[in-house]
Amino acid sequence: MLCTTAWLCLPKSKNSLLSFFFFLFSLSLILFGLNKKSFATEFNDRLTKAYYYFLVGNLASNSTKEAINNLKKAIKHCPESLFLKKYLLSFYLQEGLLKEAEKLGEELYENYPQDKEVIFLLGKVYLSRDRVYKTINILEKYLTQNPKDEQILSLLTSVYLHKKKWKEALQTLQKLLKIDPKNYIVWFYKAKVEQELKDYEAAKNSYLQALELSNYSHGFFLSALKFFEDIKDYPTIEKIIQERLSRQADDAELYRYLFGFYLERKELEKSEEILRKYLAQNKLNPEFLFYLGLTLEYRGKTSDALEVYKSIPQEEVLWYFEGLKRSFFLYLKNDQAKALEILKNFTPREKAHYLFLSQAYDQLDLCEEGERVAKEGLKIYPKDEDLLMVLAGNMACLERYEEVLTLLKPLLPQKADDPYLLNFIGYSLVELNRDLNWAEELLTKAYHLKPDDPYIEDSLAWLYYKKGDYKKALHHLNRAISNLKEDEPVIFEHLGDVLSKLEDQTRACEWYKKAAEKVFRKLEKERIIKKYRACEK
Repeated sequence: MLCTTAWLCLPKSKNSLLSFFFFLFSLSLILFGLNKKSFATEFNDRLTKAYYYFLVGNLASNSTKEAINNLKKAIKHCPESLFLKKYLLSFYLQEGLLKEAEKLGEELYENYPQDKEVIFLLGKVYLSRDRVYKTINILEKYLTQNPKDEQILSLLTSVYLHKKKWKEALQTLQKLLKIDPKNYIVWFYKAKVEQELKDYEAAKNSYLQALELSNYSHGFFLSALKFFEDIKDYPTIEKIIQERLSRQADDAELYRYLFGFYLERKELEKSEEILRKYLAQNKLNPEFLFYLGLTLEYRGKTSDALEVYKSIPQEEVLWYFEGLKRSFFLYLKNDQAKALEILKNFTPREKAHYLFLSQAYDQLDLCEEGERVAKEGLKIYPKDEDLLMVLAGNMACLERYEEVLTLLKPLLPQKADDPYLLNFIGYSLVELNRDLNWAEELLTKAYHLKPDDPYIEDSLAWLYYKKGDYKKALHHLNRAISNLKEDEPVIFEHLGDVLSKLEDQTRACEWYKKAAEKVFRKLEKERIIKKYRACEK
């Protein structure tokens, strides 16, 4: 009896082994103090030897087989120890010694029929030997006494689902619900089984019962949410989130999910409402301020959105920067002077800042300034590939394609499958009207990697134009324009050039006109307007 009690105190973690030495020492002193020296000496000797072999088996063995042998020696010295025997059983299972594991497991189960670890391990042994009904039998027996044991219930449900024993699973779960109708764990696993059966209405009811009875427990809530997302039951998603928020009004994650849910479904009024509700209690939360600005922007309330972005504290670097970017793009459409002012008042501190600034100057056709910013960034982040690509973009804007090639060709060996790099180099070669066969190889590869990218398709079309294959060029330009998400005057210009070569002057003029109406870059504008005027004559 004392021996068994001692082994119940054995550490299950290597980090707590030292404390057991103190236990042994203290126990020895107590026993000797009882003037039962012969018993104490014998007991202490057995315990020490058993513990020695346990330590050797647990820490010093070079193989599982050696650990098993040492554990057997430990059990010889302390045969009453349930802990050691469970440890041995787990090693048998790990090593695949299933006959030995089953024999030991059944012996332990007979003596300890309600020990959870014994049942769990024996269940796994039975499963490994494909004795499904034996597994189910011992797990079900245990659950009738412990119906809320989630680990055992999870294992049992997994067995049912794996073997597709739907009827038996539902029967067992119904039995457990008769024992305790408010057992939310059983309701949860019942929902899982019904979900596998595609009985979505029953599963929905079971999930809702599990949520209500568990007071909207986090784990069950997330699983239920995933189920309702899968079946696209949006009203129920909204309902359960609102219900959980009524119980946990300060849960930022729930607010984040809910306004994201509304944004995705374009229910912008509801998104604004939920964000303002949260911000009423958390006025300076930068993330929620940003998303409120985004919602207002999507609602067409541009002035309000700009005010919200402006209110994000500068010390909140991430969200302040995100708000600044959105403000820039809003002004870019309507007030380029204010867009430029934003850039001039912003001091870059991180790589992302340099990338944004350089690209933003490019979009304002201030490519010399964009080039300067990218080069500043490269002093801090030398050889950074993203900054090199942005720098190349500004050089291309200035039509300095020779420098683009010098900058980007060294990246090709390491990024041979990057469609954007392939396109950049290929297009530069086409503009320089040299190495067109190599350019075709690069652009064809980029096209296969990104077959619906309109810019890659345009590059390929421009290559065929330079090679004199105007029909192929027309094919790719038509595809490029069909995939455009916004007007691109250079692509319109290219189509006009191809149609002109095909002697379709009327349509060529139409596309030159569209290009002239949309172009804003100085170098491009001068060239396109010249073509349009010539076409008009």
